[in-house]
Amino acid sequence: MQLDNTRIVVRERSFLEILDLALHVIRWRAGSLAVALAAGIVPFALLNVYLLSGLQEPVEDWSFSPGYLFYLVMLVLWEIPLATAPATLFLGQAVFERRPSARRVAGDFFRSLPQLTLYQVLLRGILLWLFIPWIWLFSQYVFLNEVILLERNPLRQRSPAKPSTERRCRALHGGVGGELFVRWMGAVALGGMVLLSLLGAIGFVEGLLVGRWEIENALFTHGFHAAMWLVVGFFTVVRFLSYLDVRIRREGWEVELIMRAESQRLAGPEAA
Repeated sequence: MQLDNTRIVVRERSFLEILDLALHVIRWRAGSLAVALAAGIVPFALLNVYLLSGLQEPVEDWSFSPGYLFYLVMLVLWEIPLATAPATLFLGQAVFERRPSARRVAGDFFRSLPQLTLYQVLLRGILLWLFIPWIWLFSQYVFLNEVILLERNPLRQRSPAKPSTERRCRALHGGVGGELFVRWMGAVALGGMVLLSLLGAIGFVEGLLVGRWEIENALFTHGFHAAMWLVVGFFTVVRFLSYLDVRIRREGWEVELIMRAESQRLAGPEAA
């Protein structure tokens, strides 16, 4: 691991710069990142197709079922942390290492699974379906996945040097919750436009190939699921880069990396 020779220049960036950098990161690691995203997303996408298969019929005056769209969006929002965990772990390795290890990604995922289940399945599920705490969820816990997967703090604090996951989240997000919420709103708006663009492209291609131009055909094909998960995949990279940016802004992370790298060199190859 080369702490002072990262694949991404460690410096502060604006949100627009992060969006641009995300595109470069995707192009740089397109194949491996696609595999990591598929490993997490495909099982949940297939599960959603199965769970919602009975809600696709038109309802009364609607040519499609509003309940289908509602439950699909809610399920995807619930599943995002687990579905994108392999990609987050891969990105964490790719920043510092030339050859990320799939075995290490899998091992780190299973070691983090108990906390992921507690926070991202049980707690997140409760908050999502209550609706009201969404502001708190998406401003104070936006980087919870990165904290759990990459920092691997204990569930309960054992020493001041190793805070609990809960305390670490509060320290990381403290003072920047408003800014993070504004960024989240911008990401939602941009994600919605990208989703509509992908959906329109899918509907257009379907119309050319099979001659069906009705919008509900695009909504209820597997292409709609694919469009949603493509947007999720892109913003997984954006969220990871935003996590790095927050650490740089609040903790001077670029200086810490240089100092740790120099400490490793002084300690000799055994310490590295």
